[in-house]
Amino acid sequence: MSNKITGYGPTKTVVTGGTRPGAVERPAGDGPVTGGATPAADSVTLTDSARTLQKLSEAVAAAPVVNGAKVESIKSQLASNTYKVDSLKVAAKLLLADRELPNG
Repeated sequence: MSNKITGYGPTKTVVTGGTRPGAVERPAGDGPVTGGATPAADSVTLTDSARTLQKLSEAVAAAPVVNGAKVESIKSQLASNTYKVDSLKVAAKLLLADRELPNG
């Protein structure tokens, strides 16, 4: 027993002489059926963590790149020959940076 299914397959395309050469027009009744309802609007909801990340990103972008007060302080110490280098701090930071490098 077999049933014949109709209404499926390639649709007939009608080419008309519209304003554009080769414009294609669908035959009447060949478009999607919407039932008279308008499609629902898209919406986006951000999570609390996404909002927090956005605020942090804005805060970082607004922050100055250079601490001007610290730069001026060091400049004046250098000019007056009173700037002291803490060699233990420098060595500790160099060792820390070395540990973070990939093994090679």
